[in-house]
Amino acid sequence: MYSIFAFDPSLPVTLELIGNRVPPEDQPMLEDMISRARREEGQFEYEHRIVMPDGSIKYIHLIGHATHNAEGRLEYIGAAQDVTQRRVAEEQLRERELNLRRITQTIPGMLWSATPDGAVDYRNRPWLDFTAMTAEQAEGWGWATAIHPDDRDAMIEYWRSCLASGLPFDTEARMRRFDGAYHWFLFRVNPLRDESGRIVKWYGTNLDIEDRKRAEELLRARELSWRQIVDNIPGFVHTTSATGEVEFINRQTVEYFGKTNESLKDWSRIDIVHPDDLPRVIEAWRASVETGQTYEVEQRNRRADGVYRWFQSRGRAVRNRKGEITAWYWLNTDIEDRKRAEEAVQSNERNLSLIINTMPILAWSARPDGSAEFFNQHYLDYVGLPLEKLQGWGWAVAVHPDDLSALIETWRSTMSAGKPTEGEARLRRFDGEYRWFLFRANPMHNESGEIAKWYGTNTDINDRKRAEAELKESYLRLTEAQRLSKTGSFITDLVADDHNWSEETFRIFEFAPLTKITVQMIRDMIYPEDLPPFDSMIARAMTGKDVDFSFRFVTSRGAVKHIRGMARVIEHIAGRPLFIGALQDVTDSKIAEEALNRARSDLAHVARVTTLNALTASIAHEINQPLSGIITNANTGLWLLSTDPPDLDGAREAAQRTIRDGNRASDVIKRLRTLYSKKESWPESMDLNEAIREVISLSLSDLQRNRVIVRHELADDLPIITGDRIQLQQVILNLVRNASEAMSTIDDRPRELLIKTEREEDNRVRLSVKDVGVGFQPQATDKLFEAFYTTKRDGMGIGLHVSRSIIEAHYGRLWATANDGPGATFSFAIPCSLTGSETRGKSE
Repeated sequence: MYSIFAFDPSLPVTLELIGNRVPPEDQPMLEDMISRARREEGQFEYEHRIVMPDGSIKYIHLIGHATHNAEGRLEYIGAAQDVTQRRVAEEQLRERELNLRRITQTIPGMLWSATPDGAVDYRNRPWLDFTAMTAEQAEGWGWATAIHPDDRDAMIEYWRSCLASGLPFDTEARMRRFDGAYHWFLFRVNPLRDESGRIVKWYGTNLDIEDRKRAEELLRARELSWRQIVDNIPGFVHTTSATGEVEFINRQTVEYFGKTNESLKDWSRIDIVHPDDLPRVIEAWRASVETGQTYEVEQRNRRADGVYRWFQSRGRAVRNRKGEITAWYWLNTDIEDRKRAEEAVQSNERNLSLIINTMPILAWSARPDGSAEFFNQHYLDYVGLPLEKLQGWGWAVAVHPDDLSALIETWRSTMSAGKPTEGEARLRRFDGEYRWFLFRANPMHNESGEIAKWYGTNTDINDRKRAEAELKESYLRLTEAQRLSKTGSFITDLVADDHNWSEETFRIFEFAPLTKITVQMIRDMIYPEDLPPFDSMIARAMTGKDVDFSFRFVTSRGAVKHIRGMARVIEHIAGRPLFIGALQDVTDSKIAEEALNRARSDLAHVARVTTLNALTASIAHEINQPLSGIITNANTGLWLLSTDPPDLDGAREAAQRTIRDGNRASDVIKRLRTLYSKKESWPESMDLNEAIREVISLSLSDLQRNRVIVRHELADDLPIITGDRIQLQQVILNLVRNASEAMSTIDDRPRELLIKTEREEDNRVRLSVKDVGVGFQPQATDKLFEAFYTTKRDGMGIGLHVSRSIIEAHYGRLWATANDGPGATFSFAIPCSLTGSETRGKSE
């Protein structure tokens, strides 16, 4: 006792002397213990600190038992044990455990582990915080409820296959955040095997691979759930003689072992010490008894119920004033809980080290000044360098030279700010290849708020960087293609009036980029005549149907533009249709089309006039006949009036014939004037057979002069058609004249011309002009309708080309076929009537 308290053995020990050595904060506890002992006269046990002469602190464990001496006076018999070493060891164990817990709390990643059968038995705090699940909910297979329903089945099936094959697990899936939002995560799991190759654990990480600008920047650490070590150390005391024979055993010892005092005196021969520990214990006991050195051994003792528990056994020699050993005092303290705690902490240390070194991520830690001190095994394997080479600032050798200065500047700024950070740089792999990594670091603060350490991870983002570059290049190519083709794209929610335009769309409408566009802004620019169809198109789109559109609008500088486009529904959001579409500035093509239409109209007029000039003789005959009749009937009328008496009835009849011939001449002139006229085309309802008869009548004299026999087979059930009468008669007249000219050199057979109309099944009518002329070579079929191609010596080569343009404008088709016999047949087929949109397009 004097040795433990470092008191002078020549001085008496008093409570005051002891109290002076107790720190002030422990004084109340000491006074309370003394007061209770005096009042209750029972057993007491407690620990307190004492201050040694050199200023150091000792922890003393005291056990006392009240008794009365022969005179009946109260005395206490007890023992004091120096437990400083145990307390220091416990503090060190707690500090090591706290340090490991801090690593998992501070490391910016989601960590977890599972048993060999795949049941999760640990998830760190970031995982639980992200999903808002408790450890109990995530245990086993409960974590699967946090996976997106569309990903869950495939992920579980893949996980089971990895459990069966023992291969690492690497996949991507969406995981639900606490607020219901889903984030994409990279799941990576590696197996831990024992020396025999058997899987004893699975360790994994979840890496948030959502767009880093939208993703969580801080990865939370999960605090491991540790069972608190209960520190309840009972003491068992006995005394022996100087030679080691047991003299006294306290009551607690007897009750604990369930033996008698006599049997316990022969402790080395009974089974209270574990057989594996007994030889070592006896040897240490003998050495202490022989040398007088302090005895201190850890051993397993068997309790009365047969259970072995670890004890710390200490023995100290009692010496007289001469220094001779007179007795030994022994104290056995139950340290089973401490031993288990030590084993648990050591196991946890091993597990955490395995987690950090096995998880598929580059992890590291640094001192407050930024110098690195730790890199996990995955980091070392990746760069192919030993830990000693990377510590301090040696890690910089693996960073790409072009990225190093910026990365170090970011790291220094981060240390100065003391806040989490991230940066990007290329890191050299062991084979010399550089890959892009995302560097993230979080500070760990001590209890005073100062940064005690930095923890960080490096995540491979090389594939993402490549994809971003390819996406940017694709976007630039698309933008350039849109600009060259004057085609813009858009995504629009009409109900919400929310519109996302491409750069070219803003350029077409001459709006500033990123202007907030509304439908009303577009309506304010549209031509008044185009507003009704535009509003109709918007109303149709509001119902969720695909739309096509074309309209004109006036820009802010007064320029007129023509737009044509379409939009298709790609999805529905909250019941509203979301459209994707494209539109094109067709102003140049519309201007060119209008010029082409004017040229075609002029060309058609030239062809019509040329054809009619060739029919001059026939036209003159058609006019001369009624004029001759007029003269004859007028002379006859005069003669009948000059008779005596005048023949009024005969004169009246002659006058009527004169009127008839005058109307006939007038009709011929009217038809000629119409064909010669150059006016805007306009569709009308007409009888195709009637139009054919008018053309035959106009050209009959010319046909007869060329000895052409005209036959016609006009269908009686031919429906009324809608078209431009003048243009269609021009086509018929051109086909008839071409057939006549094709037979001008034929003398060995009759020059027969057949004009035929018929009704087709697809609501169309067909007209055919068949001759028995010279025909044409099959290979020349396509050339017949080319502009300025002709087989005539004095032909212009525009008749058939203009005719095909007219028929195509009527949404029909004009073609030529060689007859089985001599000659050829030219035919065209057109719809019986034009639709509203076709009529509008034709008029435009």
